[in-house]
Amino acid sequence: MKILVTVIALCLALATSAVYADEKAPADKAATKAEPAKPASMPMFKPTNLGAPMTRLGGATRSATGTVPRTEALVPEVPGHTLRAQPVLYWYLAGKTDERVDFALIGLDPVNPMLEVTLKGPFEPGIQRIRLADYDVTLEPGLDYQWFVRVVPNPDQRLYDRVVGGGIQRVEPSAELDAVLASTQKSDAHYALAEAGIWYDALDSLSVQIDASPDDENLRAQRAALFDQVGLEGVD
Repeated sequence: MKILVTVIALCLALATSAVYADEKAPADKAATKAEPAKPASMPMFKPTNLGAPMTRLGGATRSATGTVPRTEALVPEVPGHTLRAQPVLYWYLAGKTDERVDFALIGLDPVNPMLEVTLKGPFEPGIQRIRLADYDVTLEPGLDYQWFVRVVPNPDQRLYDRVVGGGIQRVEPSAELDAVLASTQKSDAHYALAEAGIWYDALDSLSVQIDASPDDENLRAQRAALFDQVGLEGVD
């Protein structure tokens, strides 16, 4: 009889221990579960030429047909800076178009543009890029340039063209910026560039990373934050 009581007591103790372990397991599992990655901090664009003349052209059109989608030059309102002799320029289309699109770059002599070309279409919706290296065009430091993208819905009625564009100036990096970029990982260079007011290079650095990781929502959020900071809401 004593043996039977001892066996029953032992079984009850084991059962109670098992129930307690089952109840505790989810809490322990939750405690050891890895936390989701936190979103990266947003880059902050700080232009160094506040008060300069506004050079960004909007995408207003007088087209009666409304066939041209929203078009934007992805630039600040004042001239954007670059450290590169052959920077990459970005513009945006809200919808697909097979209309003719012209590009022009103007330097000191507006009568004789440095470059005038028709870009190869058709164009899918989204962010577009123009690499000056593709056209063997070089910017000189300290000079102001203006560039234009012109969507031409009717070559016989140029009144309906949609024209966007912006200013650009090549600048020399400060010793401080050189030191920061030398000690910064390439994947984080856009933070330092944006804070130093180097718009074109910051945008290109971020866009190249997005090309490599198109599903990275953090990178896309960072680029959208840059656009919002210069009044280009709704561009993605």
